[in-house]
Amino acid sequence: MTGAFGMKEQKSEVLGIDIGGTHMRFGLVDSGYGLTAFEDLSTREVFSRDDDPVARLAAVVRDYSARQLGGALPQAVSIGCPSTISKDRSVVVQTPNIPCIPDNFPLVEKLGAALGIPVFVNRDVNDLLLFDLVDLAVTAQDCVVGIYFGTGVGNAILMNGKLMLGKNGVAAELGHLPVHGNRRVCGCGNHGCLETIVSGVALERLQREHFPQTHISRLFAQHADAAPISDFVEGMAETVATEGNLFDPDCVILGGGLLQMTGFPRAALERAVHEYARKPYPEQNLDIRYSRPNQRNGVIGAAIYAYKRMADPAYL
Repeated sequence: MTGAFGMKEQKSEVLGIDIGGTHMRFGLVDSGYGLTAFEDLSTREVFSRDDDPVARLAAVVRDYSARQLGGALPQAVSIGCPSTISKDRSVVVQTPNIPCIPDNFPLVEKLGAALGIPVFVNRDVNDLLLFDLVDLAVTAQDCVVGIYFGTGVGNAILMNGKLMLGKNGVAAELGHLPVHGNRRVCGCGNHGCLETIVSGVALERLQREHFPQTHISRLFAQHADAAPISDFVEGMAETVATEGNLFDPDCVILGGGLLQMTGFPRAALERAVHEYARKPYPEQNLDIRYSRPNQRNGVIGAAIYAYKRMADPAYL
């Protein structure tokens, strides 16, 4: 399908893409943040160690567009990556769990040139927070923090309505705060990182060491009162309280796969958060909310980011 001058017709929707270590999720999102044409593909099938990541990703976008848009292209593509991203939001600095994406990779420039449409990239956890702000109707946005306990510990911080980036674009790496006395080696290469003791990776280790006969999905349901599990949940609470004590946020949003596991003890988590939060404030005025579990959240969040960037190029 072509328009004037033989160019591909362009639709008004944004194609949101959420890249995970296991799955890549795609969807068309309109300006009212409505989602259609959701698809879920295997990340390993999309990428392999020997692939040219731009050529492969461009081909996947074109194939998706052929299926869902009759060959027309979306208005823009917005990608959430489990990566560190440069401050100008153009270069994927490092993606440890997807080896074929090279370090210091200018994804925005190269994929934009290959497709001929605007391309945006952001940390996946930042996109999740943007989605949750809309989905949970968070109106007070002087400071909002999102903490997502999954394979690692994802963290995003909103200050005065904008995502906190830091000098190099890599602010809010809560999972990589060093914990005194912890000598475990992290996937980032450092030792002592917080997420070596309160993440999904840490929970897998705990399951192997203490509950080898219980499937990991049943750990909280069957062993919530056991000391290793209660200590683990207390560590999660200390993490939340630490961020609350640092930022005194309007709202704390909690999400990620660990909190969605069967039998996860939310009440125990919140009691411990209040125990470790500084008194009287922020403890007496903590507003804790939970992200609603849905595989589509990151896709919509990626599109929200693109719409913000297109409305205001200075928004990073």
